[in-house]
Amino acid sequence: MALDQGHAQPPPSDLSKRTLPLVRLDAVPGVGSASWWRIGKSRFPPLHYSSDPGWRFSRRDMPGTLYLGESTAVCFWEVFWDDLATRAPSDRRLDYAKVEERSAWEAVVRGDIQVVDTLDAEGMIEIGAHGGTFSGPYAICQAWAQALRGHPSKPTGILYESVRKIGAKCLALFQEYEGTHAPAFGPGVRLIDHPDLLTLLAKYGGPPPSLKSPPP
Repeated sequence: MALDQGHAQPPPSDLSKRTLPLVRLDAVPGVGSASWWRIGKSRFPPLHYSSDPGWRFSRRDMPGTLYLGESTAVCFWEVFWDDLATRAPSDRRLDYAKVEERSAWEAVVRGDIQVVDTLDAEGMIEIGAHGGTFSGPYAICQAWAQALRGHPSKPTGILYESVRKIGAKCLALFQEYEGTHAPAFGPGVRLIDHPDLLTLLAKYGGPPPSLKSPPP
């Protein structure tokens, strides 16, 4: 029986002496460097590094973190999970005020950056992190983020599995490298107009007619 009983543990004190499981972003299967997305409030620019502890790898005593998903669907569930999945299936309806104020942006990220690959099983064993480490309590995730930021290999961010869309990939990028490694974002598309989200939006209520954009 495992002593931790499945609970995520903080980083080991000798993490700085261990080899991190690093991967170049352009070597990540199925994603690479040009297939990332972000959903956020339309009135703010998409390049937003958060220090809000309500985010998985963010804390006020660290530089900010930018969060991306491998698809618009991943980002949708990261944003709207609490509004939908915490309710019985028959009661799931979107808050369209929350939908209407948001847009989706495609992000192109440099392929040569190196990020910590938490999907690398052998690498995770090397650093003493089991499968629940980066999907568990935020306090543990934030402690790991702080330790990884201070590692001599200087990773640019963390590649991790979405907790809310299992099997999909997310990317957390550290603000320290904003000057040289910040993503380039395409134009924003309102969620209610985004073709990739039509099925999800329709499934959970569909936008009221007053919110739909008029035909061109």
